[in-house]
Amino acid sequence: MFPHQKYEDRLVAFIDVLGFSNLVDDTKGDEQKLQHLTAALDALYNRIWEWEADGVNSSFAFTQFSDSIVISALAESSDSFGMLQQLLLGVMELVDDYDILVRGGIARGQLIHDRTMVVGPAMVEAYHLESKEAKYPRIIIEKGLKEQIEKDIKVYVKEHYGMSELPSQDNLFKTDDDGWCYLDYVNPAHDYFKFLDPEYHFKLLDRLVKKGLQSDKEEVRKKYPWLQKKVELARSEQSKV
Repeated sequence: MFPHQKYEDRLVAFIDVLGFSNLVDDTKGDEQKLQHLTAALDALYNRIWEWEADGVNSSFAFTQFSDSIVISALAESSDSFGMLQQLLLGVMELVDDYDILVRGGIARGQLIHDRTMVVGPAMVEAYHLESKEAKYPRIIIEKGLKEQIEKDIKVYVKEHYGMSELPSQDNLFKTDDDGWCYLDYVNPAHDYFKFLDPEYHFKLLDRLVKKGLQSDKEEVRKKYPWLQKKVELARSEQSKV
């Protein structure tokens, strides 16, 4: 008998590693670059595992295949907040330690996600957001989902900190010029810069922007003015802190 009878209500992020084919090509005959790439993928997995290891019966699931990474957790649980936090920190780590950018989509809905499979309408929607709507090196959130996630976070802070009021969401979400809500890894709230030097973070992003703008492929180059603008805005905002 097929082992799964029911979908679960899950928050799911579909992540695409940008420039992955070039990164893989660079590993041919270069063991150091291969170690660098596999370490980057392992770092994001370990970032998720850190949360899972600290939790009790965590609902996190993680799947990686080629340039695609899928992370999910049960919706309406503290795990959904933990997933977003760890994803944000993991993406910042990919930038600062591995010179890697990602694009992605986050959705909520029916999903089966375990060690053997990931399938369901929520996965299809998250993939659609990443491939059709995100466009730039950003991780966007299904429209209307921000409010639901905020409810999940309220449950989390009440369970873990006894707080009845919801803290500011500026540390996770920004609304972009085109109306999409996205995780802000360029200039997150101060709490996320505890162990990072903001200017160092911006310089590494500058380097990625420069490399992207110099690509010989137009479809690659057109993604990077967005990131360049975000870095410039972040520097301006940090100078006022």
